[in-house]
Amino acid sequence: MLTERRRYTPRLMVRPKSSQAVRRRSPITSGWMQLSFDVPVMPFRYERGMHLEDAGMWLDPHTRRPVAYVSHGHSDHCRPHGHAFVTAETADFYRLRTGRSALTVMNIGETLTRGLQEVDVFPAGHVLGSSQVRVRDLATGHRLVYTGDFKLRPSLTSPSAPVLECETLVMECTYGAPRFTFPPTEQVVTELIAWVGSVIASGNIPVVCGYALGKAQEAMAILHQAGHLVAIHPSIEPYAEIYTRHGVDLGQYVVMSPDPGSLSGSDGRVIVCPPQHARSIREAMPRTRMMILTGWAIDGGAPGRLPMGTALPLSDHAGFDDLVEYVQRARPKIVYTVHGNGGFAQHLRRQGIEAHHLGA
Repeated sequence: MLTERRRYTPRLMVRPKSSQAVRRRSPITSGWMQLSFDVPVMPFRYERGMHLEDAGMWLDPHTRRPVAYVSHGHSDHCRPHGHAFVTAETADFYRLRTGRSALTVMNIGETLTRGLQEVDVFPAGHVLGSSQVRVRDLATGHRLVYTGDFKLRPSLTSPSAPVLECETLVMECTYGAPRFTFPPTEQVVTELIAWVGSVIASGNIPVVCGYALGKAQEAMAILHQAGHLVAIHPSIEPYAEIYTRHGVDLGQYVVMSPDPGSLSGSDGRVIVCPPQHARSIREAMPRTRMMILTGWAIDGGAPGRLPMGTALPLSDHAGFDDLVEYVQRARPKIVYTVHGNGGFAQHLRRQGIEAHHLGA
């Protein structure tokens, strides 16, 4: 059962390292705080991905690299690297997407030593198998955390992400603007189930749209828990099989044939499909009603991506409040942001935290 955690609202404190400390007003602490921009960082190079030179490893590079850590199984993170370090679940997605088997499985809680650095793996809460890493320099004790794509909100299909204390924090900020503060998960789930029920009661077929890996399986689990029968688009099947293989309960489901019109709506099933296939289903089955699950629903523009659709803000990324909470609890001396734009780094600087945006 989905339960929303209680929000953590600590006071952020940054200790000065030298006489160069400055005083700056911080809305987070509602007072003055001392901070310093004279902070050490773990050497790394950023070039469409992070390269940890001392470890001889890239973190989520966008192009093929000799040795890479892959945080999760989405296509924009899976490249056919010479050798990949992945969790067991991500290994299955990685093989499926790239056809490559040159990899090392890093189990959650295990420590990998690379050169003069130790790498620990933790859940990221994004999709099944998603992970974040904390890299510790054996000589200095300096800790760098790379979150990858993550979220702190509860999920039926992936473990929640812990917040990792560190000196250097490299974090995603896809939803780094204050307007992307998502409602509680339970509220969104309740609205989704109510919408499905109303569509079925009106004699129509509900179609819930989400990415083939991650969002689709979360929707399947939610619908199953609510007692609904589910039919999935064929493109979702290989990912759903991996979820089931790793013990995630998606319930009983049927796979639609390549001809969408062959599925009757008389059995009360809910269709789950990726957004790019919504139009073909709509054209083949006029009695469908569309719902897309996306964090961009906060902007109100998401329904325009679907024929006669609506949207709910169910996201597998951290919302703005999650991003702020992670920084508050991790207590880094310096923050680097990736994905999104530079807005979240600017927000952190206004709070007196040294932060820089690295790019996509």
